[in-house]
Amino acid sequence: MSWLALLLLLTGCAARFPSTAPRWYGQSSSRTVDIDVEAATPRQAEALRRGGIQLPRVSERTADPREHRDFIDLRVTAVGFGLTEGGYLLYCEGLPLPVLIPESQVDLGVTSAEPLHASIYPDRDTALADLAVSASEAGQPRYAWYRGAGGALVVPTLFSPATTPRIARTMLAVRTHLAQTTQHELKVLLLTLTGTKVLQGVFSRVLKVGAEPQPRPVSRQEVPGAHPPAARPPAPQAAPPAPDPVLAPTAPAPMPGSPAPSPGLVQALSGGNPTPQVAPGLRLPRDAAVKPTVPGVKPLQRPVGSSSTQNAQLQADIQYLRQIGATNIRVNQQQITYNNGQRVGVNRPDLQFDHRGRHYHVEYDTPLSGRGPGHQSRITSNDQDAAVILLIVP
Repeated sequence: MSWLALLLLLTGCAARFPSTAPRWYGQSSSRTVDIDVEAATPRQAEALRRGGIQLPRVSERTADPREHRDFIDLRVTAVGFGLTEGGYLLYCEGLPLPVLIPESQVDLGVTSAEPLHASIYPDRDTALADLAVSASEAGQPRYAWYRGAGGALVVPTLFSPATTPRIARTMLAVRTHLAQTTQHELKVLLLTLTGTKVLQGVFSRVLKVGAEPQPRPVSRQEVPGAHPPAARPPAPQAAPPAPDPVLAPTAPAPMPGSPAPSPGLVQALSGGNPTPQVAPGLRLPRDAAVKPTVPGVKPLQRPVGSSSTQNAQLQADIQYLRQIGATNIRVNQQQITYNNGQRVGVNRPDLQFDHRGRHYHVEYDTPLSGRGPGHQSRITSNDQDAAVILLIVP
């Protein structure tokens, strides 16, 4: 038994007790945490009450959807007006695609409206159903709040100066600019408000929303040990007024039988990228671990897919880039940074090049594949200084 007693003695001597008191979850902290309070809808509250759950009372001011970080008026960065789809495009922070708002949901003459209550409905149809059975005592237009764009945004059933003042102001400015100037039509992908259907439409004007109030910042995540390229001032996300004709490159006349340069590419290099840029996110481990050595340039006649239309458009765009003096042109090769600075990913953008001190990436997508935004997010996460242009080619 002596050996057992010795073992117990050694084990007791090796045990160490904490030198400081444990920190409990209930202890106070100097860290500030933002919390969005959402009031339950009457139907949700009734269902919980029947289940024996009584929700605490929340004041209308505390649960005001206009103070919610997902309120669309706080997240919008630019507005476009549609010629053929009959609506507005809202470019929102954190969303890779714009949101289409039909003109039937917009009334720019409503300056005073009454909310049904502060509850946020799960979808538009449910909100409209409760609106239909509730009449305003003051005779004012009524609206309700719901989750739109696949649940990413808090949206009113009516867009107006009374419900979304920043967006309404910009909608009016967009229509004014459209009436005063003639713009080239721009093909873009449209995302419906419910986030379930993707359409192809033509839009002619994008105008950046005013600076007040400031949109909430999107946090950036880094992979431990990863070394992204040094940051430079970001490029504007929305198209500025008409570009200076002296600085804007002009598209050459296409050869007989060959397609013209992509309008989106021409516009982007003229100072008005039609693709809203996104915030960088978490890099993939295989991208973060890639060797920085820049590979050699491969033939530019390489295809980017099985679509003959896309490959023909790619060659027309390369011809255009050569004529305007673009350099470091690469096709279907691993991602690098400006001026061959380093390799930053094993992903292979369809087209990348340098122009006027910046590195560009072009992705050719079909109207229904929806892969472009994912490619854009990965490219931006690998190099936040690069610009991405998403083009739709059948």
